[in-house]
Amino acid sequence: MANPEELRKQDQKRAQGQRKYPQSRVRQALYLLLALMILAWLISAM
Repeated sequence: MANPEELRKQDQKRAQGQRKYPQSRVRQALYLLLALMILAWLISAM
């Protein structure tokens, strides 16, 4: 099994479009989670 830290370093060296785990995907998921939490909070406050 390969070291995840090593794989991440190799991934960073690649061109932006060829990366396996684009940073934008992670950011998108975080924003979605945040939006869902705010929505749930608004519904519970009613």
